[in-house]
Amino acid sequence: MKRILVVSDDQPLLQLLDERLGRLGFAMSTVVAQDGMLEIIKAYSPDVLLLNFILGDENAAAVCHQVTSGPDTRGLPVIILSDHPGLEQLAAKTGSFAVVKKPMTTSKLAENIIMALTAHQQTA
Repeated sequence: MKRILVVSDDQPLLQLLDERLGRLGFAMSTVVAQDGMLEIIKAYSPDVLLLNFILGDENAAAVCHQVTSGPDTRGLPVIILSDHPGLEQLAAKTGSFAVVKKPMTTSKLAENIIMALTAHQQTA
C-alpha cells in the first residue's frame, strides 16, 4: 500500500483528503505544518508528499525545496496544493512534481498521485 503524507494547516482540508484518499486505498497520514517538517517527512517515509502551499508561518516553497534537494528525500514526489494562480513557475523552481489547483476533485488529485508514483518507480 502506497503511503501519502499530507502537510497543511487547513484542518478541513486534512480531514477531507484523509477520508477521500483513504477510500482509494492509499495509506494516509496528515500532519499540521510545524517546525521540523523535514524530520517528520523523513520519519514517515511517504511515497508521495502533498503539500498545501499556504502553511501559516512555514514557507511551503522552502519546505518543498528542502525535500526535493535533500539527500534523504530527493526522490520523493511533491505535489503542491494551492488556489493561487501562477504557481507552476515557482513549483518548477522548487522541484515539485505538480501543482493541483484547489478546489480539486478527488479524481484529479488521484490522477496526479498515480502519475507521481509511476514516475518515481521509473526513476528508482
